[in-house]
Amino acid sequence: MTKQLKAALVAGVCLLSTALPLAAQGGGGGGRAGRGVVGQGNTPPSPTSGTSFDAAQVARGEKTFAAKCASCHRANARGGTGKGIAEVDLLRSPMVLDDIGGREIGEFLKFGRPEKNMPKFDVTPEENADMAAFLHRQIVAASERGTYQRLNVLSGDPKAGEAFFNGPVGKCNTCHSATGDMKGLAAKNNNDASTIQGLIVGGGSAGGRGGRGRGGAAAADPAAPPAAPSKTAITATVTTKSGEKFTGLPVQITDFVIVIQPPTGPIKSFIRQGDWPKVEQHNPLQAHVDLLGKYTDVDIHNLAAYLVSLK
Repeated sequence: MTKQLKAALVAGVCLLSTALPLAAQGGGGGGRAGRGVVGQGNTPPSPTSGTSFDAAQVARGEKTFAAKCASCHRANARGGTGKGIAEVDLLRSPMVLDDIGGREIGEFLKFGRPEKNMPKFDVTPEENADMAAFLHRQIVAASERGTYQRLNVLSGDPKAGEAFFNGPVGKCNTCHSATGDMKGLAAKNNNDASTIQGLIVGGGSAGGRGGRGRGGAAAADPAAPPAAPSKTAITATVTTKSGEKFTGLPVQITDFVIVIQPPTGPIKSFIRQGDWPKVEQHNPLQAHVDLLGKYTDVDIHNLAAYLVSLK
């Protein structure tokens, strides 16, 4: 196994079977896709176009993306994990397609979209450039999907996968159960091994960062209370100097203000003065994020083979 294979898995191997061609995104000779991916000219990249990316930069970008963005947009950047901003497929986003060298992406991240439960992100110029390279490489991969050969992603050893699941490195059994939530996992996901591997690295982040949306009557009535946050939603706990604690979904966290949406009631805002109030964010999928730097290619194959065996 190569490092490139591991990188592809972390990015979300389900891209192999779900990616759409750039032509379907309005590409072509003068389309937006060509401008956004290559950064100059109007010709969409193809297997013979000569478009190339720095492998090390892409690898760094996918790790940064996995840590900061995958809980909403999935590790492969295809979105669809919840309502609002989490529904956005970044590979078809006009902002990403029009981006050149991370410029548009970086400007967007400075402010976020609080109305969609997406906070701003403080990233270094290097991290921003790396994530832009990763996203543009994903777009090119989607356009070249016809050149891929579907590999046998169940080539791992189920016994070794079980050992990793229960072992001191994986410790998957501290949150999951082979006879509980993991039982029948393959059947629940159409027996698609690629999806299983995506769940391994992404944690099955169905709710995303905000994890809160409006549906049914709430969708028709903006004043209606939002739906309950998902179990995978990132939350923030604010502690005031007097000792009061407030917990909710982070709407905006800066050096000057903290804004959260509690489970019930109106949004709460806090002015930051020195070290107060304190704020602590909680990511239910943090264990998956922490494992990204520990997995080997063999570990992922073995774990996928084991999970698929849980009928």
